[in-house]
Amino acid sequence: MKKYILNLINYYKLKKHRLFNEFIFFNDTKIKALSEVLNYKKKEEAINIILDFYSKCDFLYENTKIPKELEIGGTWKKYIQAIKKEQIDVLSKKNVNEILIFHENMFYNCLIKGFMPYAYFESVQKDYGAILNFLKDLELYNVMFKNFDTLPVKNDIKKWGFKQKDNKIHFGSASSMFAKNLILESTKLIKKKENINILEIGSGYGALAERLFDVSEINSLILTDLPSSLSTAFYYLSSKYGLEKVKLISYKEEIQKYLSLKDKKILLIPTSFYEEIKNFKNVDLLCNFASFSEMDFTTIKFYLTNMPKDIKLIVSSNNNEETFRQNHHEVISDKFPIDKEFNQVFSSIRLPFFSNWRYKTCVWYKENN
Repeated sequence: MKKYILNLINYYKLKKHRLFNEFIFFNDTKIKALSEVLNYKKKEEAINIILDFYSKCDFLYENTKIPKELEIGGTWKKYIQAIKKEQIDVLSKKNVNEILIFHENMFYNCLIKGFMPYAYFESVQKDYGAILNFLKDLELYNVMFKNFDTLPVKNDIKKWGFKQKDNKIHFGSASSMFAKNLILESTKLIKKKENINILEIGSGYGALAERLFDVSEINSLILTDLPSSLSTAFYYLSSKYGLEKVKLISYKEEIQKYLSLKDKKILLIPTSFYEEIKNFKNVDLLCNFASFSEMDFTTIKFYLTNMPKDIKLIVSSNNNEETFRQNHHEVISDKFPIDKEFNQVFSSIRLPFFSNWRYKTCVWYKENN
């Protein structure tokens, strides 16, 4: 009853919001048949790569030898098994066409669970508080960027969200755009105008990588995450950039081919191979948005201790309030074990604010590298 009353109050607040009449809900609708899939052959090949990936790298590292700090266990393991159950079931059938349609509909199923602010498709149209927070964050976005013209992204994966005239904006748009802007502004500290290489810990479905890879100054992106997230990001990004530009790494030896980061690529590497990532040359920046706080302190320390030595910038936006979620005491960002050679040069609240009010954004810079 309390939840119903609160939602009703938010409905009246929403109707009074100045952007309420500017944005209307849109839904590209789910793919129902293979005949609706654009670039089917390319995407079929991507699914075969995903199946090969899982034949070598199991879903939860249950049969994989990895550093103790990176093991998935306890409540976190049960949580992944619960929210990704449909993904596990679909992959287990090894039916290429069924898996392909499942990935085409990622914005309508569990593949993006945990990556989307505000709300998910099944509840969004009746969750007036979520829509209200979305519009409030768009107000903040407008203060910074003056319009919404650069907010939409272009790819052929079906989505839903709110549109203003021809501007289709989904719920991950503002977050990824704010993060992109933060990273590009931060790279000015190293005075490097081209061939910037970035390591992102926690790929999500690839929203930030998509924003960054379109920037001419950015060369390569290294994304590392759990297999369930990494394969989703691979499908999403390869659908747009192709299989030559986007590589899903399924065994350690494959990493050796890319250590020089000579060509512009997106490399998706499971966290089980993280110790190999420190061997990459000319990586300029490490970033993490929202997932460090969900890890144990020892895991965060492992990532920061074993990062590539050339990194000059660390960009983080994580929880900074004492919080107990999923039976886990989140590590607040003020206590992250950042090497003393890095000096904090910036801190602020996380934007978009209304979906990330507990988060603190920080930039650390290592001047003498």
